[in-house]
Amino acid sequence: MSPVFSTKQTKVLDLANHRWNILYGATRSGKTHVSYFLALKHLREHWNDAALFCGKTLNTLDRNVFDPMRRIFGDEYIGDIVKNREIKIFGKTCYCVGANDERAITKIQGSGLGYAYLDELTTYPENFFQMMKSRLDAPGACCDATCNPESPSHFVKQFIDKQDVDVYAEHFTLYDNPFLTPDFVTALENEYRGTIYFEKWVLGKWVKAEGLVFPLFKRESHYLTPEQYASKFGRQRIYAVIFGVDGANTNDATAIIPLAIMQNGQAVTLEMFYHDPKVNGQLSNEQLWPLISNYFEDLERRYKFRQMGTRFYTAVDCAAADLKLTLEYHLPDYYNVDKFTHKDIMQTTDIVNNAFARGVLCILNFGGYYNYSRREFIEGKNQLVTDLELMTWDKNNDQYDPDVPNDCADAFRYAVCTYFANPENLWETPDTNIRYKEIEK
Repeated sequence: MSPVFSTKQTKVLDLANHRWNILYGATRSGKTHVSYFLALKHLREHWNDAALFCGKTLNTLDRNVFDPMRRIFGDEYIGDIVKNREIKIFGKTCYCVGANDERAITKIQGSGLGYAYLDELTTYPENFFQMMKSRLDAPGACCDATCNPESPSHFVKQFIDKQDVDVYAEHFTLYDNPFLTPDFVTALENEYRGTIYFEKWVLGKWVKAEGLVFPLFKRESHYLTPEQYASKFGRQRIYAVIFGVDGANTNDATAIIPLAIMQNGQAVTLEMFYHDPKVNGQLSNEQLWPLISNYFEDLERRYKFRQMGTRFYTAVDCAAADLKLTLEYHLPDYYNVDKFTHKDIMQTTDIVNNAFARGVLCILNFGGYYNYSRREFIEGKNQLVTDLELMTWDKNNDQYDPDVPNDCADAFRYAVCTYFANPENLWETPDTNIRYKEIEK
C-alpha cells in the first residue's frame, strides 16, 4: 500500500532539497513521520557517502526514529543499533550518535559526511550543531532535522532566520495533521489553552517564556494523597527512585525530592527533605549530613528499598559542588550520586510541563513534611507545591523571578528530567544497568 501524506508532508517531500532541511513545530503534527521518507530519499542520493543519524541519546534515537521506521518499512530493512554504534538501513551502514551533553562534540570530530539526520535538534548543545556544519563536506551534502520550537533566541531559530545560508524550514501546526481524531485535538487544545504551550505545542511557534513557569500543574490532577493515587491508578510497585537535590550554604534552602518510578512508567514524589535556613538557621553541608542521613534511614524503613531491590540515582545541582561531595562521601555507592548538568531552563521546564499534561507525573500529598532540624512534623505544608504554583518568569529574560523560592522546584525538575528525558537507560553504572522496555509509556 502506498503511503498517504498530508498536504504539508507532500510539500516537504517536494521542496526539502536544500543543504539544511529543518522541520519544526507542534507535537503530533506529522513532521517527524514525513522525515523518515525524506531520510530515505536523501540516503539514496548519498549512497556512497558516510551518513549519520543523531538523537538526544541513542535510546531516544531508536525510540523516536528507528522503531517507527521498522513499523513502516519492516525489520528486514531497518536494522538494530549494534555495539559499534552503526545501523543498517536498506543495507547501507549508517553511524549513530547521541548528543546528550557538551562532550558529544567529540563523537563527530574528524568525520566527513554526505548526509545527516538530527532528531530533536533544539535539545542539542550548540557546539555540537556548530561542529556538524563542518562535517557536511561531501559534494551536495545535506542534513534533515526535526524539532519542537523553543525561545525565539534559541540558536536553531537564529540559524533558520539567517539570510545567507541554504535552509529550507517548514513550520507545522497541530492542524496540519488531518489523521488525528477530533477528540484528541480538542483534548490538547483544552489542556494547553491559556498557556505558552498552546502556542508552542499546538501552533508550533517560537515563543518567549512568560507568566507561570509550571502552568500545567493542577492540584486537583497532580497533587493526590496516596489513597487517591491508588484509587486512580492502582497500587504500583516502585522500580527505582531518582533523588533530585538542590542546595547551598547561604540563604537558599536544601531540598531533596525523591521521584519514585512506578511499574506502570509513571513517576510520583515520595516524602521530601527540606531545610530552610531562614527558619532553621544556617548549617554547613557537613552539619546537615546527620539530618539527611536520618531522612534516608526513614525512607528505607518506610519503603524497604534495599529489600525490594530498588535502584537509585541521585542528581545534584552541578552548582552545589560541596553538597554533591558530601553526599558522595557518605552515601553508599548504589545511590549513584552524580551532578545534574542539563541546566537549560526552558527545555527542562518543558519536560516537566509535558509530563504533567500527559498525566504521568504526580506529587503525593502526605499532609505536610517532617522538619528534621526541629524534629517536628509541619502540617499542611508542601514547599514543592508552593514553588510550582507561584514561580513566574522574569519578563526580561528566560529566567525565574528571583523573588519567588524555587529550591524544591529545581530539585524536582532535576529528578523529573533525569527520568523523562531518557526513561530507558538512566543507569549506566555496571551494578545498576536496568531497562524499562516492558513498561508502558
